[in-house]
Amino acid sequence: MTPVPPEEQQDNSSAPAASDADLAQRLAEAEIVISGVASASIRFAAQRRGLLSQHDPDWWQATIDIETVEKGTVTAKTATVFFANSTDIAWYRSPKIRKGDRGVWLLQNRDASGKPVPGLAVVHTLDCLPIAELPRIRKLLKNAPKK
Repeated sequence: MTPVPPEEQQDNSSAPAASDADLAQRLAEAEIVISGVASASIRFAAQRRGLLSQHDPDWWQATIDIETVEKGTVTAKTATVFFANSTDIAWYRSPKIRKGDRGVWLLQNRDASGKPVPGLAVVHTLDCLPIAELPRIRKLLKNAPKK
């Protein structure tokens, strides 16, 4: 078997899920950034008004046991986080939180189209990241332009 030269070897290391610029934008838009573990997920039982859209998000709530607060102010040990449980084309890529999920959560107050959500929510693929991304997130937050 002939060895493959280093310049022809594939790099199988995991590449960042998004560019630093994309992630920095999501961090800037986030109201709160926390790390932690989901301890529960339940359907949001709020009364709906008017007609449902075919693209209804089917909001659920997750309880996140907070480990660290990276942005914003949180005094509680847990956070209620909303997420769209729908698999509709408008929502299939949005994060779905399940009990035991551990990660970094970028909590937003608007959905991807700018509409208000029932509470702080994860609505974009970059709003739920593996805990291994925490050092990268801290670096981006530290280097973010001051308001």
